[in-house]
Amino acid sequence: MNTIDKSVIKVIKDAIVTVPGVVSFSNFNADSLEELATSDINNAIEFTNTDNITRFRIHVIILSGVNIKDVIKEIQIRVKYELEKISKFTMKYMVDVVVDDLA
Repeated sequence: MNTIDKSVIKVIKDAIVTVPGVVSFSNFNADSLEELATSDINNAIEFTNTDNITRFRIHVIILSGVNIKDVIKEIQIRVKYELEKISKFTMKYMVDVVVDDLA
């Protein structure tokens, strides 16, 4: 099984925690609502590599009442830009955001 480089995880985390409306990361392996919120970003990111595109699926919990579409778009823009920046724009990234719950 592939693992994500720790520096990439840090870039993703740093980009997301500053997005207004994000409450926490979401554990995509959770069996119950009580296990959903997580501070461990490793449980909130899925990824696949195909050709020269790396695709991330990031699971989050966002604040009830915010514009979900705006929050998702902001996460996508920030994460994609920061990842491209550390690769010196030589890699292509796709960022999918999954809202697993509202708080």
